[in-house]
Amino acid sequence: MSVPQRAPLRERKKAATMHRVQEAALDLFAVRGFDGVTIEEVADAAEVSPSTVYRYFGTKEGLVLHDEYDDRLFEAVGRFLADGLDLWGAAEAALATIMTEHFEEEAASTLARVRLWWSTPSIQSAAYLVIDDAVEVIAGHLAATGRYTRAQGRVLASSIVWPFIATLKNWHEDGGVKPWPAYLAEALQLLRPPGDAGGLGGDAGGTGGEAAGPDGDDTGGREANGENTNRTE
Repeated sequence: MSVPQRAPLRERKKAATMHRVQEAALDLFAVRGFDGVTIEEVADAAEVSPSTVYRYFGTKEGLVLHDEYDDRLFEAVGRFLADGLDLWGAAEAALATIMTEHFEEEAASTLARVRLWWSTPSIQSAAYLVIDDAVEVIAGHLAATGRYTRAQGRVLASSIVWPFIATLKNWHEDGGVKPWPAYLAEALQLLRPPGDAGGLGGDAGGTGGEAAGPDGDDTGGREANGENTNRTE
């Protein structure tokens, strides 16, 4: 399995700047509300130019919906898929690479962003475009493996992304009383095929289900388990 390399200095500087800008924005939003803050005020608080904020986040809504982990997550999904993991396994392994930083060490700011998402109509509207972009990125990774067409990849990616979004909404509606990984584990228990105990609820590196054959059936998984898929009655 490929080993992730340390990000280049330029990418690390970008991530640090994004983090600083986002934290400054969240502090302002907490005091004055999302609608009461401008991009220029966020830039001033973070000691960057407004053009830097627009370059990294696109819009004011992007200050809530984007973060420095996005690129790392999608890169990891592509890498694990290229290593031969199925989509569930790649998604779980990729999430494990950011879980401690994003959802444990920065749980408070992550939950604050989730609360803004589900309480602010303009952010909810913008989120659909962000989700569509995420589906397309993952669909591209799936198609790059040669195991799926782009259209098949889009369907499969949607089956991963939307449950992830649902766990964030559940976390928000429960008031963040449990860590987000607990909601993810509950979701995976519902969605994972019977008999598959891998994943972030237990083994963070589990493959999360049987591998599909090249035509989308479960031939690959059954063969891996020693079943003869070419039996004649």
